[in-house]
Amino acid sequence: MEKTLSVEVDYGVKSSLFQVAVCLISNTALLPSGMTLGFTAVALPYMLQPNDLFHVDSDQASWIASIAAIITPLGCLTSGPIIDRFGRKTGLLLINIPAFLGWLCIAIKPSLTLIYIGRLLTGFACGFSSTPATVYIAESSTPSLRGYLVTGTSIAISLGVAIVYIMGLFLRENWQLVAGLCSAFPIISMISIICLMPESPAWLIRRGKYKKASESMQFLRGKVSAESVQKELDELIEKLKSSSNKATNFAASIKAFSRPESYKPFILMNTFFLFQQLTGIFVVIFYAVDVVKEAGVKSDPFVIAVLIGLTRLFFTIAAAWMSKSLGRRITALVSGVGMTISLMVLSTHLLMKHTAKYDNTFEHPLENLNLTNTNLSNVTTGILSEDVESPSFIPVITILVYILASTVGFLTLPWAMIGEVYPAQVRGIASGATTCITYIVSFIVVKLYPKMLETLNKHGVFYFYGAMALLGTIFVFFFLPETQGKSLAEIEQHFAKRKKRRTNIEEEENLHNSTKMVVIKNFSNNREGSNKNEPKVQY
Repeated sequence: MEKTLSVEVDYGVKSSLFQVAVCLISNTALLPSGMTLGFTAVALPYMLQPNDLFHVDSDQASWIASIAAIITPLGCLTSGPIIDRFGRKTGLLLINIPAFLGWLCIAIKPSLTLIYIGRLLTGFACGFSSTPATVYIAESSTPSLRGYLVTGTSIAISLGVAIVYIMGLFLRENWQLVAGLCSAFPIISMISIICLMPESPAWLIRRGKYKKASESMQFLRGKVSAESVQKELDELIEKLKSSSNKATNFAASIKAFSRPESYKPFILMNTFFLFQQLTGIFVVIFYAVDVVKEAGVKSDPFVIAVLIGLTRLFFTIAAAWMSKSLGRRITALVSGVGMTISLMVLSTHLLMKHTAKYDNTFEHPLENLNLTNTNLSNVTTGILSEDVESPSFIPVITILVYILASTVGFLTLPWAMIGEVYPAQVRGIASGATTCITYIVSFIVVKLYPKMLETLNKHGVFYFYGAMALLGTIFVFFFLPETQGKSLAEIEQHFAKRKKRRTNIEEEENLHNSTKMVVIKNFSNNREGSNKNEPKVQY
C-alpha cells in the first residue's frame, strides 16, 4: 500500500505553471476524441440529404454514428496494459496514430467503406485516450493542484466537441474538409508531447529509472535543482516500494484486485459511471436540439449545436472550480439534485404536451400520424423540418439546467476520480477496464433510446432518466468518499482500512455490551448482599 507523503513541498508559482502547462499538453491528445463524438452531428444531416454528392440511407447513417462506440471498449482495454508496460507518455503518443489515420480516411474520399474504417480507427483512439492523460496527471501533479488538473481530460473532450461544432457551423456541407482539419490535431499533439513533456516520475521509479525520475520531477516542479525535489522523490520511492514491482505485469495487477484497496474503488467507480450513463447525459445532449425545436424555438440547428457545445465546455471548466472549492461529494450532490429536478420538470411538461396532442388526434387525425416516428433519418434531420408550435419555454430552461448540472458533476467527476482512487499497481488496468465498461454501457443506452422512445414516449424516457438521477444522488450521498485535497496514498488507505475500521467498531460494540451485562449482573448481586465480592462473569 502507498504511504502518505508527510508534507507537500511548496515549490512556488513557477511549479504550478509548469504543471498546468504539462496538463494542457497531455490533453491535446484528447481533442480528436471530442471531435469524434461531435462529428456525426454536423456530418449526418448532409449525408442523409438526397442532393448530397455522398448520400447514405438511415441504416448506413446509424452505423456511421455507432460503429465508433462498438470499437471504443477495445481501445479502453488496450490502453491500461500499454501505459503500464511502455509508459504514460508513450501511451499519449500512440493515441494520435489511429486518430490521424482515421480522420484521413474520412477526409480523403467520400466512400462508405473508408468512412467506416475511419470511424473504427477514431473510435479506437477515443477509447485508448480515456486513461493515459488522467493517470499521467494524477501521478505528476501535487495534491493541491490535482483537483483542478485531473478535470482537464473532460475539458479537452468538451473543447473537441465544441471545435467540431464550430467547424460544422462555418463549413456546413463540407464535412470532408471538417474531417481533414480534424486530422491536423493529432500531428500537433504528437509534436507537443515529444518536445515538451517528460515521462511520469512514478512510472520511471517503478521501472528503476531513478535518475530519469529525478529529472522528470525537476522539470514538473519548475526546472528546480535535484536537491529541491530530493525529499519528495525519496518519499515517492518509499511509498511505491510496497505497492509496485519494478516490472509490473498483467498477472500481478489482476491478482492485486483481491485486496480491498483495489476492488472497493473498482466497484465504486463502475457504479458511479453506470449512473452517469443511465441518467441519459449523452442521449439528452444528442437529442436536445430536437426537443427544443418541438417547444417552438426557431433557430439554426447548427447555431444551437455550437451553443450547447460552448455551454458544456464552460461548465466543464467551472466544474474544476466547484470540485476544488466544494469538494467531490458536494459537487456531485448538487449535480444530481439539479439533474433530477430538471428532468422531472421536463418529463412532466412533455407528458402534458403529449396528452394534449393525444386528445387532439380525435379532432385532427391526419396532422398527427407521424407523432411517434423514431426513424433515424427523422431523428437526424428532423431539426431541419418545420417547427412544432408551442408557447412554452420550459423545455429550453430545463434542458439548459440539465446540461450545466450534469456537466459540473456526473459527467466530469467520474473521469476526474478515475486516476485518483486506484492504487499504483492496478491503476492502469483498473482505469482501462472501468472506461471499457462505461463505453459498453453508453453504447447500449444510446442504442436503446429509439426503442425506449417508441415504447415509453419522450415523457416516459425522461422520467426514467430522472429516476436514475435520483438514485445516483442517493448513491453519492451514502457511498462516494471525498478525495479532494488528499494524496493518492491517503485515498488508498481509506479503502484499505475501511473494513478494518468497521471490524473494530463491531468489536468495541460487543465489548461494550459484554461490559454492560457484567455491570447489570454486578448490580443484581450487590442487591442480594454480595457487594463486597468480585462478580464472576458467566458465559
